[in-house]
Amino acid sequence: MPKVRVNADACGSCGLCVGSRPDVFEFDDEGKARVIVEDIDDELDFECPFGAIEVE
Repeated sequence: MPKVRVNADACGSCGLCVGSRPDVFEFDDEGKARVIVEDIDDELDFECPFGAIEVE
């Protein structure tokens, strides 16, 4: 099962991840994306334009 992580230092707060997968991502108090569900059942169907999302 793939694991998802967000590098908050690289996050540009564009909202692509939150808009595409609100079941996995949300914004924190600083407007940066964070993971709310680390283990996902499928692959992400988008690529972070800032390279902040890692899938292992």
